[in-house]
Amino acid sequence: MPLKIHRALPILLAVSLFCANNAAADEIDAALAAAERAVIAAESAQPRGDAAQALEQARGQWLAAREARRKTDKLRLAEAAAANADLAHAKARLDTARQAVESAAARNADLRRRLLMNGGG
Repeated sequence: MPLKIHRALPILLAVSLFCANNAAADEIDAALAAAERAVIAAESAQPRGDAAQALEQARGQWLAAREARRKTDKLRLAEAAAANADLAHAKARLDTARQAVESAAARNADLRRRLLMNGGG
């Protein structure tokens, strides 16, 4: 019986190394896909100003991640790209919300002026 274990050990080691390599590749593929989705989502928010700069940085990091040779570099760059794209998306949404608030405030001020001019106050 011990002889069978010694024969199976190299096979088990090879299988575990293969699985570990596949898991790392899957993690990198998932990180690259997440970065791509985040960049696309940020682009759809039509960022301007600081948000546009964050998006450009994210896009550059995502492209660099795709071209990187080392797995650790791919993973690091993909994660940074996703984070910067999320930041760009959040800043773009914040800018949109601010514009909506400013527009509503201007409409309210106009309505107040009209009410006061018509003697409604």
